[in-house]
Amino acid sequence: MDLDAQYLHNLYNSRQAKTYSDVSQLFEINYQKIFKLIPLIKQTAHSSVIRHSNHPDLHLIVDQCFAHTAIFTLTHILQNDIHKPDIKFKIYFDAQLVEVLSVCNETVLNSDHPYLTQCSDMNIQWELNLFLEKWLDYCLDKYQGKSWQTL
Repeated sequence: MDLDAQYLHNLYNSRQAKTYSDVSQLFEINYQKIFKLIPLIKQTAHSSVIRHSNHPDLHLIVDQCFAHTAIFTLTHILQNDIHKPDIKFKIYFDAQLVEVLSVCNETVLNSDHPYLTQCSDMNIQWELNLFLEKWLDYCLDKYQGKSWQTL
């Protein structure tokens, strides 16, 4: 387990409330992973897809683009037009951060979290962004090196 993974594992399993510093570090890790998965994301102005013969196609939907920020949705579009996991995130290019705005239109991911009643905004941000971090690992494993095609 690398140092970032060990840090996240220890922090996630901690019962202490997450701080802005904790969440910010996760924002930075996700920024690095997004750029590994989508190297030209800063120049991406149109929705794109990675087609894969063994896995669901990976869709990047462009919601808004500005000079220093952009909002995207990363998802699989399954049968019956079901989008899963449908992660909407905002990239702060100048600060080099990625912040999850929602997962499947939810602002709280884990409704069974044992400390949900104690969850502050930072804890909720932690849950959502940790989910993105883990899903980006999955996507990097399955899709890295594949070509993005404009829709």
